[in-house]
Amino acid sequence: MTSLFIGTQELFLTLIPLAYGLFIVAIFYGLYKVLSILLDRYLVAKREHTSALLQQSEALKEIASAIRDSNDKHNTPPEII
Repeated sequence: MTSLFIGTQELFLTLIPLAYGLFIVAIFYGLYKVLSILLDRYLVAKREHTSALLQQSEALKEIASAIRDSNDKHNTPPEII
């Protein structure tokens, strides 16, 4: 007949792997949270950088257009822009 009593050794052998497993899960969850925060910060910075590059590109196009118009009015040879 089987006994329903769990000895301390059997209990110890089942709880130790469970504790290690929970510890590993906690480590991976913490790593996930940290990497998630870093990825969000990177994506925000990348979005802002892209926006700044677009604004810079538009400004440079306006400057180049103004230089070309100025050269056309003064009959100067075209510059490499």
